[in-house]
Amino acid sequence: MIYAAPNTNKICYVILPEGIREYLDVGLKELSEKYCVSIVEIENVNWNDDMTPCPAKGVFKKAKPFGGQAASFLDKLTNEIIPEIEKTLGMVDPERTIMGVSLSGLFAVWAGFNTNAFTNIISISGSLWFDGFVEWMEKHTPSQQIKKVCMLLGEKEKNAKDKRMATVEERTLAAAMMLKSNSQASVLFELVEGTHFSPILPRLERAFEVVYG
Repeated sequence: MIYAAPNTNKICYVILPEGIREYLDVGLKELSEKYCVSIVEIENVNWNDDMTPCPAKGVFKKAKPFGGQAASFLDKLTNEIIPEIEKTLGMVDPERTIMGVSLSGLFAVWAGFNTNAFTNIISISGSLWFDGFVEWMEKHTPSQQIKKVCMLLGEKEKNAKDKRMATVEERTLAAAMMLKSNSQASVLFELVEGTHFSPILPRLERAFEVVYG
């Protein structure tokens, strides 16, 4: 789905969990119009594999393990999907934002270290609890093309029953501090009302205000 805004060089690539996409059509259209930014929903994502930077065990009992295919997906995104979309929209050298929610929020932050394609990063309820990710960040340098990073997390997310997921607040804060010290980007980490990416629309609105307001 593409929400094309007229006369703009701003474009936001959004990767959403399958279960919430259908509820956000109106909200994304309104955000596109309000902030004069084209919004593109990236579809056909193999969630547990494409959004994770390395293999890891699943979160819940009997859950499918994470496949760790983020590098392959990022290559497809930057070399196939993005050029095709921007050619269709007639955009040349746009200001690109990547926005992810949950596992795709993890992917968005990881992508900021592995490509110069994006100017801004939005991570909503990003799965920065992911095994070894913050430690990986300590050893790598983010792209110097990044100007703004917005990380929003529900204030109740740290109460998750799973021990790995319960570390999300401290690890997201640590990730934000690393980005502040290792880049020239403006970095915002903010706790907001709610649980894991719920309610979602107020977080999208807050993120767009931070990046485009």
